[in-house]
Amino acid sequence: MTAKQICVIGAGVSGLVSAKTFLEEGYEVTLFEKRQGLGGVWERSRAYPGLSIQSPRDTYAFSDYPMPASYPEWPSGEQICAYLESYAHYFGVAQRIKLGAEVTKVEHKLGDTPGWIVSVSFQKNGKETRKEKYEFDFVIVCNGTFDIPYVPNLPGMEEFIASGGKVLHSDNFNDGSLMEGKRVVVVGFGKSAIDIANFAATKSKECTLVFRQPLWKIPQFFLGMVNMKYIFLTRFAEYWTPYHKLQGWEKWLHSFGKPLVWVFWRLNEILLRLQLPLDACDMVPKQPLNKFIGCSIGLMPKGFFEYVRKGKIRALKTKIDKFLPGGVELGTGEQVKADIVVFGTGFLQEIPFLEEKYRRYVSDEQGTIHLYRHLIHPHIPQMGFVGYNHTFCAQLSSEIGARWLSEYFKGNLNLPSPEQMLGDVKAQLAWKQKERPYGFLSGACLIPFTFHYIDELLEDMDLNTRRKPGNLLGELMMPADPSAYKNLRQELQAKQQPSLNDSAIAASLEVRSVS
Repeated sequence: MTAKQICVIGAGVSGLVSAKTFLEEGYEVTLFEKRQGLGGVWERSRAYPGLSIQSPRDTYAFSDYPMPASYPEWPSGEQICAYLESYAHYFGVAQRIKLGAEVTKVEHKLGDTPGWIVSVSFQKNGKETRKEKYEFDFVIVCNGTFDIPYVPNLPGMEEFIASGGKVLHSDNFNDGSLMEGKRVVVVGFGKSAIDIANFAATKSKECTLVFRQPLWKIPQFFLGMVNMKYIFLTRFAEYWTPYHKLQGWEKWLHSFGKPLVWVFWRLNEILLRLQLPLDACDMVPKQPLNKFIGCSIGLMPKGFFEYVRKGKIRALKTKIDKFLPGGVELGTGEQVKADIVVFGTGFLQEIPFLEEKYRRYVSDEQGTIHLYRHLIHPHIPQMGFVGYNHTFCAQLSSEIGARWLSEYFKGNLNLPSPEQMLGDVKAQLAWKQKERPYGFLSGACLIPFTFHYIDELLEDMDLNTRRKPGNLLGELMMPADPSAYKNLRQELQAKQQPSLNDSAIAASLEVRSVS
């Protein structure tokens, strides 16, 4: 019997683990990556100087492939890329990747064997070398939500560039020497903007950080002693933010226990304001921490506030109105001289290769993503999406999502009707928009509900959500441990084995009765 053909689009974290998962199940997998290297956001050409992960090393690893013990607690972008390359080679994924292969069209194929026709443009040095078409039984879209850099179209940009200025997005700032002795303006307050401003403070002649509003940031160690993973990356931490489905003691906590919840978050805010000089730098966020905690929260790089206080980073709460020859004009009317402007303004999410009717199912006119479990749309047959969400443990949530998707493809999941699935998606999005507007991010943000999301996937697969039997306290208080999930495939096989034995016995009895 010919193995089913699986297409994976994108060789980042989600694409690699999806390919590995489906290879384990005996499928023929082909992975297309438009860039010349694997790694997605960690691919070397995209890494800005000083890039590192936000989650501690062991919480960001795959379940069955720990990061090297020699890595620091917060590995660099280059180390993460090396880890992903090693992972791909170890599990036989690397030889399935076609680099420089941009998927240009994915068309649904009808007939006796429905599937997809995938058109691919192969490129080298920016030029197309050939085109090819492939047929697949199932397509997994892993192009991610950090694929298309967003740079606002501001007036005067062409004149600024013509006068010798440079305009970059954080995604294509990979040469630190560009800032040597230059006047630099960085736009934004997310992870990349803060990281790049911190880097510029040590290299540039002048550094100005322009941002609309300050966002909550957290230190690597609370009070210089407690690793942030014990504060934010535990089940206990998740319970203090109400989920859209409250169960067990969470119901009590967010009803009768609301005063306790209020005190918990105010104490965290006080700790942050004591440790980080938010007040002195006029960077106290307006939103309370419990309402804001989500995908915009991030680690504060070492030295940032010191640079702000010493004037090495000039932090201005405003926006850029327009470019000028040799600089920019701010919303306050102030003109700032600049040689380089770097936008840390995030990314757009598009699926340009997908047929329009299917594209409209995935993303509406506002850019909101409509996917059940962030993995499938019931009206798009033989297709899944991995990495279309944001969690504190991206590797793990993508890995379990890929496992869920393989069970879905095999028909092993007992899912609700299409109408019920879409109703669930609609209800969750409405809840997020009302209760968590600051962390909405096209509906893809699952922070701070990483454990809740993973538990839902496990429940769909009829697997135990508790991964530390007999250690309830450890389950509750210890940080996320990907290795606790490394045997999911074996658990699924053991669960399904009895039914296979029952079928064999029934077949044997039928043969005997006939004879």
